[in-house]
Amino acid sequence: MPAQAPLRVLIVGCGAVVEEYQGPAAQEAERMGAIQVVGLVDRSEARLARCSKLFAQAQCFTDLGSACDADLALIATPARSHFRLASTLLQRGQHLLIEKPVCASTQEVRAMQAQADEAARMLAVGHFRRFFPAIETVRHMIANQTWGAVRRIVADEGGLFRWPAASAGFFTREEGGGGVTLDVGIHMLEILISWMGEPELLSYADDAMGGVEINSRASMRWPGGAEGHVRLSWDVPLANRYRIEFERATVTWRTGQATDLLIEIHGISEPQLMSCRQRHGLGPEHSLPTYGYLGAFTAQWLDVAHAIRTGGKPRVGTAAAGAGPALVETMYA
Repeated sequence: MPAQAPLRVLIVGCGAVVEEYQGPAAQEAERMGAIQVVGLVDRSEARLARCSKLFAQAQCFTDLGSACDADLALIATPARSHFRLASTLLQRGQHLLIEKPVCASTQEVRAMQAQADEAARMLAVGHFRRFFPAIETVRHMIANQTWGAVRRIVADEGGLFRWPAASAGFFTREEGGGGVTLDVGIHMLEILISWMGEPELLSYADDAMGGVEINSRASMRWPGGAEGHVRLSWDVPLANRYRIEFERATVTWRTGQATDLLIEIHGISEPQLMSCRQRHGLGPEHSLPTYGYLGAFTAQWLDVAHAIRTGGKPRVGTAAAGAGPALVETMYA
């Protein structure tokens, strides 16, 4: 339990991601004493009413200019609005946690970070999957060459779009900034870059036809020769898995699985299911399951609060998250 008073939080944008994930996770972080949500901002009174059920003590505002003061603000609006909102909130002296993608362009990412540095404020990006124990385990396997070098990664994510509270602006380039490549793909690319570094883009195709893309695919190559092949969709049910082909094993992570990995070791006929654990007590027999999907959002709230209190850096800042938007820009170009 933190010794200091909880950080005051302003949530800007009360759409689907806040209703489903960021809000309940913030509730848990409140219970742990790290934060306190004091204000909610959204142009829609209906969305405000739904989110206010999560935070009975928070004030509701339909205009950011009249919103209450806070230590930390979560920006959870369409990507095209992030830079404008971040500039306003940084001028008000607030630290920022910004939902992915951090901005719609790399130019905006650099300008936003420069403003945060000038204001001496922390800037974190909401890539909650980086807090999945399974994702961190794969990163260590790659870095330590547990199964040898990576030869190829094949990843796909997709299915029927099911965000019930998504706003109409989400599906326009003017507000959303792009389609499935920017929305789901930014998660995928950020994970791949955190594992392997920045790749060279070999090919990209989508079905935007002047609007936002619903399906896309790309191929890439990393220094050392490892290849990557990715596919994304908002309307086709895909396998929703990442297969990392090492020299001596293939590791499969399925999206949404915070703790589990499937490992196919070369020379062993049966695949092995691995579940990430945390030690409790003196021996491994007392281990407990690590936190799951929603717990990753809570872990990020705690990480951001800790970084603000200690003057440290969050696990996912713009240095880590900025490479993804740059790669998406190259894809769109």
